Amino acid sequence: MNMVNDKKTSYNLSQLQEINFDFSQEEIISNLKEDCDDFIKIFSIINLEKINNIEETTLLFQHLTNHPTPIREAVALKLEEIYQDNFYNDFIKEQFLKSIIDINPNVCRAICSLISKSEFLKEDLLLELCNRISLLLDEIKQNDTSLGGFYDDAQKIRKNHAKNKKLFSLYWYLELLSICAQGKNNSSVLEIIKETIKFNDYTIREKTAKILVNIAKAPVELLKIMNADQNFYVKNLVYDKINNEE
Repeated sequence: MNMVNDKKTSYNLSQLQEINFDFSQEEIISNLKEDCDDFIKIFSIINLEKINNIEETTLLFQHLTNHPTPIREAVALKLEEIYQDNFYNDFIKEQFLKSIIDINPNVCRAICSLISKSEFLKEDLLLELCNRISLLLDEIKQNDTSLGGFYDDAQKIRKNHAKNKKLFSLYWYLELLSICAQGKNNSSVLEIIKETIKFNDYTIREKTAKILVNIAKAPVELLKIMNADQNFYVKNLVYDKINNEE
């Protein structure tokens, strides 16, 4: 047991007992604007029932990145409940793309779930998402011409944080791509599939298979490659699709 953290938590909770958390909409917005205690911000976000305009939406999205993990997670979960497409701009678009590779998977999952419910977001994010994946793949290839070869068993011992971060980012980018590319037949998406289908890491191949089965008119030759994959989960994803396409 960490006594220092326990004491800090007890102190924070004792301080919170003196605060009335029955915030009005105006108080919530004010708390988000101010440099106040993280706990107050979190409770404000949790109690937010709606966003009324682009200014309030932008303020909430500002807390989706560059803030402590509990705040980012609270924002992502709240946005999943109350986000509206009519309050949207370039800043919010950028925040979506940054948050999808948040170090906290709960943030990534909530943002993916939010985007999956909006045809507008899926359409609007697709091109820039493909661009970012392509750039990331170029960065990976600069270090490893075999596209992910540095994740084989012999090199797992030597992998560093930078490589892990790239793989993590690619994983979540591909998860979002499987959502945004659903029902579409896009040449940029196909090029990404052809690259990531080669990865040694099965989790990347699994996300690639998910994209492949979600797009329209999936190439049979690519389905066959994935159907022959040595990993059960990869093969299982394309099994029904390849039978329908042939």
